[in-house]
Amino acid sequence: MRRQIPLAAKLGVSFILVIILAVALIYVLTTWSITRQFDEYQRSSRENYATEVAALLGNYRADNGTWVGVGEMVLTQPYIVTLGDQSLEGSVSIFDVPYGLFERDGGFIATNDWKWMNSFVERDEEGKIWLTQEELAKGIPIFVDGEKEGTLIVGEVGNPGKSESVFLATVTQSALIGGGIAVALALFLSTILIVQILRPLRALSRVTESVAEGDMPDQVTVRTHDELGRLGDSFNHMLESLRRSETVRQTMTADIAHELRTPVTIIQGTLEAILDGIYDASEETIAPIYDETLHLGRLIDDLRDLALAEAGELRLEKEPVDVAELIHQVSETAFLSREDAPNLHLDTPALLPKVLLDRKRFRQVIANLLSNAIRHTPADGDVYIRARRINGEIELSVADTGRGIKPGDFRICSSGSTGPIPLVDGPRAAVWDWPSSSNGWKPITAPSKLETTRAEELGSSSDCR
Repeated sequence: MRRQIPLAAKLGVSFILVIILAVALIYVLTTWSITRQFDEYQRSSRENYATEVAALLGNYRADNGTWVGVGEMVLTQPYIVTLGDQSLEGSVSIFDVPYGLFERDGGFIATNDWKWMNSFVERDEEGKIWLTQEELAKGIPIFVDGEKEGTLIVGEVGNPGKSESVFLATVTQSALIGGGIAVALALFLSTILIVQILRPLRALSRVTESVAEGDMPDQVTVRTHDELGRLGDSFNHMLESLRRSETVRQTMTADIAHELRTPVTIIQGTLEAILDGIYDASEETIAPIYDETLHLGRLIDDLRDLALAEAGELRLEKEPVDVAELIHQVSETAFLSREDAPNLHLDTPALLPKVLLDRKRFRQVIANLLSNAIRHTPADGDVYIRARRINGEIELSVADTGRGIKPGDFRICSSGSTGPIPLVDGPRAAVWDWPSSSNGWKPITAPSKLETTRAEELGSSSDCR
């Protein structure tokens, strides 16, 4: 099994390496640049100084008419060191770099570094020292009254002196201190950034583990407003969708159980009544049983329809339906199957127009409404079924004298414009709408005891009246 490295360790090591490499690169470039610029400054300063010395040498030549004594008078500086009663006299070169003074024809005059000078001069047969024409062209000319009287050769800047070394050491030390401070600050800021990155990720990880274990937390709190914040919002939306899906799944399971139980109960009650001799085994009593078996088969097909409805792909098979006739048929079947059924009161005008709707779905609606009413109404109670025409619509109402449903226990959903359709009973009551577009669910309002469904009137076509 491969060893897992925590994200915090990966980020920490990455930040440390990047910071160290960046600071080291900046330190190297800074030191190199400062040293280079310092060398250029030294070289420029010495060349400028050499130009000034060349002017002094030209004045000396103009004043004395000869180069004799120029080394002692111009190119060196005397000094006296006193030690007790004794004094030591000497001279030092005014240059801290090698130099050479030559006649205008290249003849040697003076130098402060014979080893350096011997690397580019020539000697003739008499032992005189001469500057080559190539080196003569590189030197600093010395003019007197517009005439060239000599040439000053200045060597390259060698190793820095004590003061220069102290300066460069100070610069290097300052760069190291600054780099250390930069590393510390960068590590501190990196730690804060890593914590800000990992905190929401850990929260999301904990919530994900809870979801994987079957728990459904409320929300994950991510207070950032960046990509991680948007990830947290998306995760919360996903949790809400999962909760809705779980609620729909549980409701659907209850709906399916109830839908399958209703026709089975009707078939069982009617058959028991026939076996007990209450009803004769006639076509009139067996036909409703056959209808319920057909209904049961259709309910099995509805399992697939429920999945299509959830996916927004359910389509209704609308046809002109005589609502009054359908109400009489379903109510007769529902009440005949119950020995302890309450009193039924039908109020359906005979001149109701036919309505364009899905017969199978609407039969489910009426059967469920009646089943709810019968189940929650005592035997000496009353169930009222009314159908009436109001403002171009047909309103069907089922009311009872039972105990009713508390508003807090009545969950209702709807998804379209054809009205609510109750499909579940009692405390689990839910009202579903089955429009032709079936594209989602939305809450609607329902009364505590009176359950209502509404369908659009078919119109004025003569074959539908």
